[in-house]
Amino acid sequence: MGYDNLLSPTQVADLPLKHRVAMSAMTRTRNDPITESPRELNVLYYTQRATDGGLLISEGAAPCPMGRGYIRAPGVYTKAHLEGWKLVIDAVHSKGGFIFCQLMHAGRVSHSSLLPDNQLPIAPSAVKLDGLVHIKDGAKVPYETPRALETHELPGVVADFTNAAKNAISCGFDGIELHAGNGYLLQEFLAKPTNLRTDQYGGSVENRCRFVLEVVDACVEAIGSKKVGIKLQQGVTFSGLLETEEDSFLQMAYLGPELEKRNLAYVCQSSLNGDPYYKMSQLTKPNFEADPYRFFRSHYKGTLMINGGLSPDKAEEYVADGTADLVAFGVLFLANANLPALLASGQVLDLASGWKVQLWYGKNPADDPVGYTDWPLVDAVISTIKSAATAVKETVVGA
Repeated sequence: MGYDNLLSPTQVADLPLKHRVAMSAMTRTRNDPITESPRELNVLYYTQRATDGGLLISEGAAPCPMGRGYIRAPGVYTKAHLEGWKLVIDAVHSKGGFIFCQLMHAGRVSHSSLLPDNQLPIAPSAVKLDGLVHIKDGAKVPYETPRALETHELPGVVADFTNAAKNAISCGFDGIELHAGNGYLLQEFLAKPTNLRTDQYGGSVENRCRFVLEVVDACVEAIGSKKVGIKLQQGVTFSGLLETEEDSFLQMAYLGPELEKRNLAYVCQSSLNGDPYYKMSQLTKPNFEADPYRFFRSHYKGTLMINGGLSPDKAEEYVADGTADLVAFGVLFLANANLPALLASGQVLDLASGWKVQLWYGKNPADDPVGYTDWPLVDAVISTIKSAATAVKETVVGA
């Protein structure tokens, strides 16, 4: 099938996009082993996936030291971080592309050994995450019970986000995406299982959304609404958090109009409730029966990006019927670095290699290129097609 709608131009805030194929944020843990800053290998990774008039979302970057959750995942709070990101940004811009920085505060999805002064991870409530976390030297240990934030501490956490937003813009990012999914801090406030608070930040849907909206408002004030996006991801996560369909849709119904009136660059409604993600959470069927994208669209009329294991054919359908303005692909971009060009040329996609989960995250720095920057690119194939077409044309003209 063709992808005329998916490959058509659109506008995101002040950014003139030439197509609607965005790259989703993906944690790859291949940054500098010492500074956790982007380096030349990371520049190559983003450059391979940048396109003229295309939008990339960076891997999640910790907004502050207490937001760190993974070894060799980047931040956006040290001089080294910002210098490294500038290399990435300049390379993306040199290809005519745009890039937003995803601000990802891990919240309870962390460990004291990864945080300043061995402090416990912070969260809205002291609800422990089951499972194991990677710490230094390759060891895996159980998650700890996080420390519940006091009400008076919340303005300081909001300030961490706004400072990170300013840092991101100062080094050249075109905007920021607040990560309110995957069981990290912002989603922990939204979700019933992780938010047991009895103050104005817990209980009702409106109260549970309060902190997230305060972060949004502070970032809008700091850098402008046209440079702020947010990712929502109710339901299934990779971080042990499962939400019911009923409460998830109540959140969407409330957040949609609230975010719309803030005139953000975009909202990304992500969903891990379909195949194969729900199976990774040991569920026997999808967590939602209704379509989360169409439901959210009915409550939000602003620029909407959707994400969550969608095929290009399904993505084309959602754009064609007005559900989505953009579609963010993750796994497909791993083995198909030139994804927009592949779709435009009608070439067959590598649908399997990106699902080699063992290659998603870096471990030994010496092996970082493997499954990261070593996927075959399609430039030569496209050039061959163009050369062949030119040869045919010349032959016909010569005849």
